[in-house]
Amino acid sequence: MRSWMTGLVTGVLGVGWWPQLPVLWWCPVLLLSSGIGLLCRRPVALLGSGLSLGMLLGLLHGHGLLERRLQEECVGRMLIIEGTIASLPRRTVMADGTPRQRFEFALKTLGPRQCAGPGRVLLSYYGPDTLIPGEYWWFAVKLKKPWGLANPGSYNIQAWFAQTGIDAVGSVSGGRAGRITGADKLAGLHHRLRQSISERIDRLPFERDVRAVLRAVSVADKSGIDSQFWSLLQLLGINHLMVISGLHIGLVAGGAYLLGGLALRLRPGGGQRQFALPGLAALALATAYTALAGFSLPTLRALYMLGCFVLAGLAGRRGSAPARLLLAAAAILALNPLAGLGSGFWLSFSAVSALLWFGQWHRPSLAARVAGTHLFMSLVMLPVGSWWFGGASLVSAPANFVMIPLIGFAVVPAALLAALCFLLGWPLEGMLWQLAAWPLQQVLPWARALSEGGQAWMYHPVDAGPLEVAVALAGVALCALPAAGRWRFLGLLMCLPLLLPQGQKERLPAAHTRVTVLDVGQGTAAVIEAGDRVLLYDTGGGDPAGANMARSVILPYLRSRGVRRLDTFVVSHPDLDHAAGTGSILRALPATRQRFGGKLRHMPRGRPCVAGEAWRWPGGQVFQFLSPAREQGLPSNDGSCVLALDTGGGRLLFTGDIEADRERELVRYWGRGLGADWLFAAHHGSKTSSSYSFLKTAAPDRIVISHGYANRFGHPHPQVLSRLQGVTPEVYSTAALGALRFDFVPGQPLKVEAYRARVRRYWM
Repeated sequence: MRSWMTGLVTGVLGVGWWPQLPVLWWCPVLLLSSGIGLLCRRPVALLGSGLSLGMLLGLLHGHGLLERRLQEECVGRMLIIEGTIASLPRRTVMADGTPRQRFEFALKTLGPRQCAGPGRVLLSYYGPDTLIPGEYWWFAVKLKKPWGLANPGSYNIQAWFAQTGIDAVGSVSGGRAGRITGADKLAGLHHRLRQSISERIDRLPFERDVRAVLRAVSVADKSGIDSQFWSLLQLLGINHLMVISGLHIGLVAGGAYLLGGLALRLRPGGGQRQFALPGLAALALATAYTALAGFSLPTLRALYMLGCFVLAGLAGRRGSAPARLLLAAAAILALNPLAGLGSGFWLSFSAVSALLWFGQWHRPSLAARVAGTHLFMSLVMLPVGSWWFGGASLVSAPANFVMIPLIGFAVVPAALLAALCFLLGWPLEGMLWQLAAWPLQQVLPWARALSEGGQAWMYHPVDAGPLEVAVALAGVALCALPAAGRWRFLGLLMCLPLLLPQGQKERLPAAHTRVTVLDVGQGTAAVIEAGDRVLLYDTGGGDPAGANMARSVILPYLRSRGVRRLDTFVVSHPDLDHAAGTGSILRALPATRQRFGGKLRHMPRGRPCVAGEAWRWPGGQVFQFLSPAREQGLPSNDGSCVLALDTGGGRLLFTGDIEADRERELVRYWGRGLGADWLFAAHHGSKTSSSYSFLKTAAPDRIVISHGYANRFGHPHPQVLSRLQGVTPEVYSTAALGALRFDFVPGQPLKVEAYRARVRRYWM
């Protein structure tokens, strides 16, 4: 059956990457093909049978997913929904102090009827009520399709929406909601237990980060982990310990198995059935821990994997460990055909496969086995982490050597016992919480002190291609073999390219100008490259002290391009949707020329943009600021740096957020000097900008609008969009097309590439 399961896994995984789904009448063909292959019983026929069935499962799941998606004509309309709170609400406080609860909502009714279809939505609630899982509520809400930012080198959350079955997202303000009934006794019971435990931990007299870790490893509530603490965990390479996943489930299952074995020794002679006790105990406690984690994707994946190993053993099946691992993959993908979209699926199976490979060749003493396994797994994570995350922590090996046993054998057991005592009302609870917190209280101050001395050396960004990763993985596999030392040395050499400093991946010819407008939602960020020169115009939005587009989109893109420094960094004006990532950029990359508009506080070495300032790159590209002109008291938007670029093959105009009055001033002063082949529409297509006189004077052939999908501001305004399309039919939207790349080469036609078109998936 290995051939059949291999085909099944391959077929299901393949459908997840298809750009579009074929019509459903292919289903009978695939079903018939699968049946014929089973009858033949030959390995090739069984492989084809599994492949057909896998594609059938993926096709049916995909069509069901698309049918439940919110219809385009219902996006942004006020809808009335009723249903049940179906997850633990994640509570956070926004930058302006507004509390937010984010949760999944299982719909029972949705009106108007023509918008019906979604079954599960993700809502953000900004009202005063405390939401409890299992309660029945109604909400007046504006929904939109589950959307995500689409950029080279960064994560698209649409994959997560597809995996978890989220059919729409929306937000609710206070006064537009109401509780219909209290919580059902059974519906969401495990989430209510999680909520009570999380609230109990939040009342404990420990510092915030200690309580955040306890909530994360006990009930998978990461609400208390802010972006700064998460960044520290990433630098140390231990952020995976804050996500209840296969490691945690495995440790709990292992402890339960040992307890079951101990019970057998204390009470021998119970018959053949009693020998099932360790496996059943492991499965039972792992299931309970999975419920405490809210049956999240990582825990379900680990539970299915564990179940396949345990149940196969109890059934007397003597298949090899790789065969059971293949069975686990087939089971996971059969239950959730899009599970393979996430990095967690590949990381889990890569880790288990690596452990099986290492165990095949090494059976030393316990101490040597533990140390060797840890070093080998640290080496495995170098190419795997490079591929999925674009880098690796250089201190992860010693940090995990300390933290894995600390979390797994001290913090988690004590926290779970404390939670049990809390639920049962036993007095040991307080002492157990102290035991769980004590190791964290000792270690976290050392971790903070380590990072305060400078963080750049702790994390090594890597953007490796498929060939480099494949060579490194082969080298890691070679290191595990019981071969002579020279072969292991060769294996380490094969991993070395991942650690070497990387230059610019694709150094463009000096006269070749590439403009990449990144998809940063409701904000602006554009990268201009030519030769070894790079200019960044704006940083997108977010929290300057926390999560922002510079960290999640711009820096990953620049690293994927091998950019190590900026020639010029321009922040058009201080509004957060343009300037939130200024500090993040300057901490990560040196910038020779720094310019800003308005009163920006986070660019101490920068100078204000001044109309008339110009400079030239070696390839002949000429940059010039057209505004502002040393005026005082300009509104923030009108103080934007307006930048013109002449590439030799076209003229480009970046306008920031200037509004109509400012546009008319520029028309009066520059006249035909505003002429452009390519225009960045001002203020995301707001109706306060893109005036007739400005557009007529600039007369662009192409216009780009950077804005968020179905944003609350209504950008771009329909009147402005109509006005832009009246100037040129080539109007590009980052929300619709993702990141946009424009290549200007003298003597050649302009080449335009949209990221969503290049990496099209049916679920995007």
